[in-house]
Amino acid sequence: MPGRGWSLLGVAMGCLLFPSWALADPDIHVTYDGARLEFRLDASVQASLAAVQAVVHDYDRLDRILPLVVESRFLGPAGDGVARVFTLMRGCLLFVCREGPHTIDVRRVPGGWSSGISVPELSRVRRGQFSWRIDQETGDSPGVQIQMYGYFEPDFAVPPVLGPPLVRLWVRSELRASIDRIEQAAIAHQDRQTMREAP
Repeated sequence: MPGRGWSLLGVAMGCLLFPSWALADPDIHVTYDGARLEFRLDASVQASLAAVQAVVHDYDRLDRILPLVVESRFLGPAGDGVARVFTLMRGCLLFVCREGPHTIDVRRVPGGWSSGISVPELSRVRRGQFSWRIDQETGDSPGVQIQMYGYFEPDFAVPPVLGPPLVRLWVRSELRASIDRIEQAAIAHQDRQTMREAP
């Protein structure tokens, strides 16, 4: 069994955000009181809706888009409309590194909010849940809007020397990196699709 883990997904699922040339900075809010981490983000990526959906739901390659994920795989259905997904999370904050499993039951809702719920008995997380929505931006913008929020309660203690402020900064950084990765992976997906469809 892997060691205790930094399963702060910042997603989440974060597991998650922008290059310096992006059109707009993401709106990210993170709170952490030493036991429970909550986050919310609203960001834009310059890729097609289909490509962003494809890379976000490619459960065998989440390491492409989430900096904390070093391995992931689809475990199969876990009920009506639910996909069970395994991730191995690894992260370092200053001199403290953690690694551990985080298994999530994902319910994808086309055209609406999708959700992921931690499976504590298969994770180093007491409880966790996150929701996200991916929509085409309105108006003339070719971009896609990503909204996400969630919370996690890891089953390990953060060393006092690190403290909540440093953890919050670290999670914000991971979330920003994730959006950047989502955009890059989606653009690469678009390019591959274009090459396949070329005569």
